[in-house]
Amino acid sequence: MPITCEVHFDSNPAKVVYAGQVLSGTCRLTSTEHLYVRSIFIRIQGTAHAQWREGTDENSKTFTGDEDYLNERTYFVNRSTFYAGGETRLLAGSYTYNFQCMLPPDLPSSFEGEFGYIRYCTRVVIDIPLLPDQTFEQLFTVIKAVNLNADPALRAPFIAERRKTFSPFLLCCFKSSPPMTILARIPVRGYTPGQVINLEINVKNESDQPASKFTIKLIKQVSYYVCENSTSQKHETIPILRMETRGCDIGKEEDYRVNLEVPSIPPSDFSTSNIIKVKYSISIIGSVPCFHFDPIIDLPITIGTNPIQDITPAANGDPHPDDIIIYHPTSVILPPSVSQVPDQNNQLPYSAVPSAPSAPFPFPQEEPPSYMQAMQSATIADSNNFTPKYPMYNQRTS
Repeated sequence: MPITCEVHFDSNPAKVVYAGQVLSGTCRLTSTEHLYVRSIFIRIQGTAHAQWREGTDENSKTFTGDEDYLNERTYFVNRSTFYAGGETRLLAGSYTYNFQCMLPPDLPSSFEGEFGYIRYCTRVVIDIPLLPDQTFEQLFTVIKAVNLNADPALRAPFIAERRKTFSPFLLCCFKSSPPMTILARIPVRGYTPGQVINLEINVKNESDQPASKFTIKLIKQVSYYVCENSTSQKHETIPILRMETRGCDIGKEEDYRVNLEVPSIPPSDFSTSNIIKVKYSISIIGSVPCFHFDPIIDLPITIGTNPIQDITPAANGDPHPDDIIIYHPTSVILPPSVSQVPDQNNQLPYSAVPSAPSAPFPFPQEEPPSYMQAMQSATIADSNNFTPKYPMYNQRTS
């Protein structure tokens, strides 16, 4: 029974919609034959799924988590319109139906990963008597708006320092060498895809070990859970970007300026979904000779959907001489919920990702972004080949 179905979103060929907006469109059904149906409806669904395996062979165990966010149904041909016998006869031809759905404001962004996904789809179902249902599914992208201007802490520069000392190999009782000091700075802590992160690095090598090179990575860290507050979890670390710079010899001091253009990636979100959480950081790794641990320094950043406007540089704090790893956030007015007490890693916390703005359209005073398919969007093993799209801005510097 040849039936075709096309679903179109109103004025939205990219099929990208924000949480809290109205999703509307048309469904066009075409049949080359007359047919009887019990009902025709469209279901708009949002679900998350996580799955991974631990152990080997007979000792392996599979962990699975699922979460539902959206399940709305609109009938085009309903039971209340049935003729006698509970069936409706549709003549051969084309039929166009309209649908509309208000998306909840707290939906997590679409995501595809190696061990899980967050997906949204329209599913048109034709209930035909005595035959299997005809189902037509189409995936689309939902984005949770993360306005970087809503959090004052993200507007401030971020400075991190690492002092690394080296002990003689197998002679740990000997006095360590003077340190290799790495100081890294970014002008703000929040970025959107399409922007360039201007990273500045200063290395002062007073140690007795040379650094042959420095590797800079933009890291996406994904955590998968079976359910809320579950102790069963899987962590995935994905290098999104990778760059290398020259090294720093013994007794030398070097300055580096690295530009990292943020590709199309999902926004940071560690609160909306209970089973898939996403965060980002910049990692700087110095390569030193064998038998020594490489110095590593991490700078946490937030990826949002609305770029920071009217950035005003602020004064930076001075390094503390006694700590091994020190973070120097600029003085800013933090929300009451954000503590300014360093944690056990001597790192000041940064506030959670802000929620979606109340305005129905999240770009009232700026040029709307374009939308590009996600970079590094590995997919859990199934028949799906969908790649979400995320907003890309044309702002070239941070």
